[in-house]
Amino acid sequence: MRNSTGALLKPNVKAAFAEFIGTFFLTLAALLGGTPYAAGLTLAAFVYAVGSISGAHLNPAVTIGLLVNRSITASTGTLYIAAQILGALLARSLGNLVGVLAPYYFAANSLAEFVGFGILMLTVLAVYEKNVPSSGSGIAIGAALTAGLLISKGILNPAVAIAMNQTLSPATWATVLSAIVFTVLFRLFVHKPQTTI
Repeated sequence: MRNSTGALLKPNVKAAFAEFIGTFFLTLAALLGGTPYAAGLTLAAFVYAVGSISGAHLNPAVTIGLLVNRSITASTGTLYIAAQILGALLARSLGNLVGVLAPYYFAANSLAEFVGFGILMLTVLAVYEKNVPSSGSGIAIGAALTAGLLISKGILNPAVAIAMNQTLSPATWATVLSAIVFTVLFRLFVHKPQTTI
């Protein structure tokens, strides 16, 4: 029993650590870069860097969407969300030591956060369902985040929003609602059986 529990724990801890590190750097890019391109390029890089370990969610709303899609288990999703928020908060704590933080952070209105995140969620689902070649997964997801940020002028990530002191903004709740809605729509129109991790 102990061996089987340990065997299950190690991959989950490794995956959660990958989410922690990836979200840390994504948040730094948002805090210091201050442009959609910095965040999009960082996400693209980490899809390749840690995608094979954790799936490179780096966003609690993405994790919730993949829970709805039954791509991951509830225990894995909970661990990921905790790791993502901790990574974002650490980035906020250390950001001033790395560089000069961008002066203002504002979430967009609820509809903009909802629509902008929808672009990212649909692309992530397409990658998870193998509708996008694995070699292009980082490019597709990074481009989707960039496009969503440019269209919405928002944050599109609850963990990053918390790090930016926007905890009660639409960047936390409208993105989660978007994740649920767009995942349900995706499952209705492009559903394939998916195994959980």
